[in-house]
This record gives sequence, C-alpha cells and structure tokens, in this order.
Amino acid sequence: MPFDATQIDIIAKAELGEANEVLPLCQKLLDIISRVIDGKVIYENDAFYVQKTSGKKISFPFEAEGFRKFGLLWKLLRNGLLEKGTILFWDEPEANINSELIPVLVDVLLELSRNGVQIFAATHSEMLADYFAVRRGKSDQVKFYSLYKDQKSQQIRAAVDDRFDLLDHNLLTKQSVALYEEELMKGLSNG
Repeated sequence: MPFDATQIDIIAKAELGEANEVLPLCQKLLDIISRVIDGKVIYENDAFYVQKTSGKKISFPFEAEGFRKFGLLWKLLRNGLLEKGTILFWDEPEANINSELIPVLVDVLLELSRNGVQIFAATHSEMLADYFAVRRGKSDQVKFYSLYKDQKSQQIRAAVDDRFDLLDHNLLTKQSVALYEEELMKGLSNG
C-alpha cells in the first residue's frame, strides 16, 4: 500500500537506532506516551511492535491507529529526533485518536514546544484547537491560522490570531455554531 512522502520520512526516522542518552524531557514524555499505549515501541526484523507492559508483543498493523500515532511519536522521541531546534510537521494529529486522548496529545505537543521543538499542526478538529487554546500557558507561543479563499480576489488568504476564539474565517467554529442552531431549531419545532 503506498504511503505519502511524509509518512515514508517518519517511518524511516523511526527505524533509526535509539539514542544512547535520553534527555529528561524526552523521558517524561516517553513515560506519558507509554501509559497511553501500555508499553513501548520496538523495531525488529523490519517491523514495529508495541511491547506491552504485560510482555505481550503487538505488531503495529494489529494496534489501533491512534495508538500507532502515539507509538511513532514515542519512537521519534526515543530516537532523539524531537529535541530543541527540531521541527515537527503533523497533518491532522487528532485523526483516529480517541477523543479522551486529545488532551494528552496536546499536553505532549505543548511540552515539546516549550522545550524548543517548533510544531506545525494542521487540523479539522475544533476540539484539538480548543484544547491548545485552553491548555497553553501564558508564555507558550501558540498561533492559530485559518486559510480561506478571498471571494473578491480569488486568492488564498490566512487569518491569524493568538486566540482561537477570535480567529477570523474560522470554519471549525462556524460549523459548530451551525450545528447548534440546527439543534435549537429542531428542538423548538418539537421535531
């Protein structure tokens, strides 16, 4: 099955050997992710596995997609590839992740950012964006962007704000409001 170029790059980096020294920040995040996936990620015989705390070894294809995402993040951390001065591009990090784990994901990404990893995350999830807005600290540098097509010029534009709730052209919030209004109308019509 073909993978896009970014997935191939991530998998190639995850296949690299583990770093000899694990920085305290990385160890803290590895511990958090290990609790999520109930183990650690190993790479052997050209395949990824989650070595569960019970000792059982689960092949990646048999692991839930959300856990595989956390597992790849675990492996990138363990290989020493997410350290100060590095950049992480992640398209839809929330996809296939159980909604109860989104706050954990946001906490991990914010902690990486606080320690010098620049993160670019593209999302279609209002929940993910809201968690970034709610969980960020005063000193965290988080910006929200919304790309939209200017109807007059037909050019792609970007609205930018430090606050998600004040972001112009915010289709994520717009759709939530539209759904809420539809629910109200249905409730008012007893339908």
